[in-house]
Amino acid sequence: MKTNKVHTSVIQSSLGFCLGLISFLAQPAIAESKNTHQTKANQVQPITSTQPSVSTQAQDLLSPSFGSQFTRATQARERLAQRELDLDQFCQNYPYNSKCSGVTPSAEPGVENNPVEIPVPQVESSTLDSKSGWAIVPEVSTLGLGGSIIRKITPNFNARVGVNAFTTGIDVNETEFDYEGDLNLFNVSTLIDIQPFRSSGFRLSAGLILGNNNIEGTADVSDRVADELGEVELNGENIDIRDLNIDGLATIDADIDINDAAAPYVGIGGGNAVGADKGLGFWWNLGVVFSGSPEAEVTSNFSAEIPAELREEVEAAADRTLENEEEELNDELDLLGVYPVVSLGFSYQF
Repeated sequence: MKTNKVHTSVIQSSLGFCLGLISFLAQPAIAESKNTHQTKANQVQPITSTQPSVSTQAQDLLSPSFGSQFTRATQARERLAQRELDLDQFCQNYPYNSKCSGVTPSAEPGVENNPVEIPVPQVESSTLDSKSGWAIVPEVSTLGLGGSIIRKITPNFNARVGVNAFTTGIDVNETEFDYEGDLNLFNVSTLIDIQPFRSSGFRLSAGLILGNNNIEGTADVSDRVADELGEVELNGENIDIRDLNIDGLATIDADIDINDAAAPYVGIGGGNAVGADKGLGFWWNLGVVFSGSPEAEVTSNFSAEIPAELREEVEAAADRTLENEEEELNDELDLLGVYPVVSLGFSYQF
């Protein structure tokens, strides 16, 4: 009985020893296994994208069917560019192309080969020989001696600027007194000439004339004043003034303004000074200036030799004599409200 208990104790001790030994030997393997699992768990796995790559090529952006068509078209263009150009056939189809300069394309069978004529614009000789469009016109006119400068605006319209001036003696006998004086003319004209017919030099003209025209005259009225005075008493004696030398006893001055402002002008004429083939030519004008009625102003003058005792009587007699002279002179000059213009000259275009 004791022997069995001993055997049992020995067996239990042996088993305990074996289990302890196995446990001791197994600990390093378990630790290494744990470390391996922890290392794998701690490792960062790389992320691999599953999205397809995007192409930037034009043919890859097209649909498969259209892309194949694009590829075929590109290949066709390359083959066409490598072909040798049939210049004769090309020039038959495109005779005006720059490659066909100096090339006469061969005719097709049964087709007559006529050279292509390219129309060349013809330049008229009148255009080649055209003048500058500037001309001068020296002239003699009722506005005075002077001239004009003419510039072509269009084939039918010309612009004209002229200056005329003149001074001459003149007698004015519009009333009972005879005035002797000077006619002073100075005019600047700015006109437009209309040439309605290219084959003719006839023209219509209109514009403004700026004038400073007047007549300055003097009339001797000594006889009229002497008749008005008759007999006068001088130094206690009665004297008949008409029996004395009365030349220069009394005179009157008349200042007549014909046109001292801008006035409209209309007229006709002949000669186109700036015609296309015009060089030297004849020139004439006929028109009127609407200057308005002239205005006259009359003043009296007396001789310094009149005795002081008679001066008042002489001045009073002159005033009675000339009372209506200014009014009568203006009435007679009313007819000159329209001033005629006639001019002749020649033109020269540069």
